[in-house]
Amino acid sequence: MKEGVLEKQLIEEDILPYFKDAGECEEILGGFFKAVFEKYGEGDALAVKIIDALKERELVIKFVWSEPDVTVTLSSREDKFGVFLNDDSIEPVATFSLTADDAHQFWHGKIKLVKALATKQIVAKGPIPKILKLLPIIEPLYEEYPKYLESIGRRDMVL
Repeated sequence: MKEGVLEKQLIEEDILPYFKDAGECEEILGGFFKAVFEKYGEGDALAVKIIDALKERELVIKFVWSEPDVTVTLSSREDKFGVFLNDDSIEPVATFSLTADDAHQFWHGKIKLVKALATKQIVAKGPIPKILKLLPIIEPLYEEYPKYLESIGRRDMVL
């Protein structure tokens, strides 16, 4: 078997996690959000649409991932604008708790938010109806995440 093929098979069968450690999770998932915020600064239409929607709703969203443990806070506040890794100084409006593997699958569009909330695969705190209205706006990120993975040389992570 070719090198990497067995590892990918073990990951797909949920024997191995997608991320080897918190650093890799921060680099990949955190890096994805940082890239979106950077594109916002460059005037990218999709990034502007998404972040302007966050600003309009005055949302600060915190993702709390486990296995490995990483937090990512997306803040659209003027005084604290950007992506913050493992930073507890920013009070979120909404918090989503899930495993890092589930987050990886979610951003591929493989996990549906409403079902995941109902089954507690994703645990949310905050104004959930307000956040659910963002779904149509963020759905294009499901296509962007695999492209991002390829752009950073991690085609092996694309599902």
